[in-house]
Amino acid sequence: MSWRTVDLHGASKIERVVGIFEIRDMRCLPLSRYKIKILERSSGGFVAVANVCVKDANGAPDGEAGLGQTEVEALQDFIKRFGETLNSRTNWQDEDFEWSDPREF
Repeated sequence: MSWRTVDLHGASKIERVVGIFEIRDMRCLPLSRYKIKILERSSGGFVAVANVCVKDANGAPDGEAGLGQTEVEALQDFIKRFGETLNSRTNWQDEDFEWSDPREF
């Protein structure tokens, strides 16, 4: 039996954590490092999510994620997107970021 076919008894979705990566980035992040969690989707493909988000103009987290057909593709997609966001400005402040609960990573 595969994890993809587990009876979820009413739950809507299952994904498997396949990796957690720590990225050191001294550009503008208040803590100079963040983590990326890679999830394998039961429907196929991978998604990368970080423990930090950039807030939009209304103060809501942007919810950026990386996607790919492999773990590495999703990781690279997220790093590219997040890097482009960080490079789009030079005057970042601590309040421009929202961090996930440390228990989630």
